[in-house]
Amino acid sequence: MYIVIVGAGGIGKRLTEIALKDGNHNIIVIDKNQIACENIARKYDAVAINADATQEETLDESEIKKADVLVTTTKDDAVNIMVCSLAKNMGVKNLISVVNRDESKPMYMEKGVKLVKNPNTIMAEHLFKSIKHPNIEEYMNVGKIAEIFRISVKANSKLSGKSINKIGLPKKSLIVAIERTEKFIIPTDTVQLFSGDKVTILSHKNQVDKVAEMFLN
Repeated sequence: MYIVIVGAGGIGKRLTEIALKDGNHNIIVIDKNQIACENIARKYDAVAINADATQEETLDESEIKKADVLVTTTKDDAVNIMVCSLAKNMGVKNLISVVNRDESKPMYMEKGVKLVKNPNTIMAEHLFKSIKHPNIEEYMNVGKIAEIFRISVKANSKLSGKSINKIGLPKKSLIVAIERTEKFIIPTDTVQLFSGDKVTILSHKNQVDKVAEMFLN
């Protein structure tokens, strides 16, 4: 893929690294910070353009018309929206952006931009969930009403040795996967849980507390 990333800060830098590890992608990074661009060019097999992405000539220099996707990662919604608008007018069909302020969402949506929540907000939410449920390892929101999370079956747990249909999982909750040593299990109701299992659960948000409590003992 031909990927144009606007912003060479923490998010843009990490995105560049991940994309390059994924495969043979052409990565173009644009940032007004010369040092950030030099760091990108020195460390990664990517083209770094030290310029203002809100200027049409900068996007021309990045050969934006060849881009499969443009991603804006700056901390300024006004900049992100302007760049996405220019890119859309220049023919880029797939636009993705970090959204820093909720009130900016309608402006992104008008441009047909796929939105990604502010990383600081995501981190704060995950930290709070880790405080509230220290036994839950990973979280992901599924829309506004559900969550998917990973939790371990403790040593000497009351759940160990019981089949899924016997543990009393709350309604609107479903075990979707079990990791056991090097095995990955897509479970049925009769599959048993054992100490050490890592269990992935899809649950309505109002049932997460009950599910987490089950796995405490």
